[in-house]
Amino acid sequence: MPAWFPQLLHEYGTDIARSGVLVIVLLLVHSSIVRTIAANPRVPLETRRRWAVNLRNAMIITGLAGMVVIWARELQTIALSMVAFAAALVVATKELLMCLGGGLVRSLGNTYQLGDIIEIGPLRGRVMDITMLSTSVLEIGPRHDAHQITGRMLSFPNSMLLTQPVARENFTGDYVMHILTIPLPYSLKPGKAERVLQEIADEICAPYIEEARAHMAMLESKLLLDTPSVAPRISLQPASEKEYRAILRYAVPPRERQRVEQAILHRFLFVCFPESDTPLAAPRADTP
Repeated sequence: MPAWFPQLLHEYGTDIARSGVLVIVLLLVHSSIVRTIAANPRVPLETRRRWAVNLRNAMIITGLAGMVVIWARELQTIALSMVAFAAALVVATKELLMCLGGGLVRSLGNTYQLGDIIEIGPLRGRVMDITMLSTSVLEIGPRHDAHQITGRMLSFPNSMLLTQPVARENFTGDYVMHILTIPLPYSLKPGKAERVLQEIADEICAPYIEEARAHMAMLESKLLLDTPSVAPRISLQPASEKEYRAILRYAVPPRERQRVEQAILHRFLFVCFPESDTPLAAPRADTP
């Protein structure tokens, strides 16, 4: 046993024990109340989720306040002696500290994990590596509405997590809600376009509907999450005086998004815009 360990226990043993008891009590209280809230189906889902979030925040604030009270004397002594040094250190290592802070935010908030598909700023891709200072993603694109791997590995500092919102495309796990937007001319009647697109989407997505519905029901029960309908849904929106947009939403496994999207697009476009069988007229030769 190190020589300094008995002295440490003698000076701070009481505070360490109090801190441990505080953490254990808060965890037990939080776990018990969350289980009670989740097991009460008579309370609306939105209300249960709001209670759970408020409870978590209250436990965090209570824990921080308790730690400050327990360690108040030690914190005061450290603060007085370290103010000048800490100020200089923060200025000199600002970017490094921001990267470490971003990594801590990601870990505590479970923002994303290896294998997740994320979008942050102009970057979008599958997470391949996470370190304390940076994250590497395998780019998916090249545009936002494309779902093919480009082969480029992109890295960004974790400090971006402190200033940029992160979109996690596969948050729902085995099945995700995919949006397909198709611009169409008004020469194609909206009613016909909606009917044809609905029939094609229903047929192509049929193998996934039951499993997707069961998966979303599991998420709703486990995470207290409002889940959308997994059946293909279509909405029409005017874009300009010349065209409108047909917006299709459907549930699909993340790795099948590109294939299902292309299958729907090919069939829909070939039905609504069939190729003409009339041969092209040969150019007339100029007569002298």
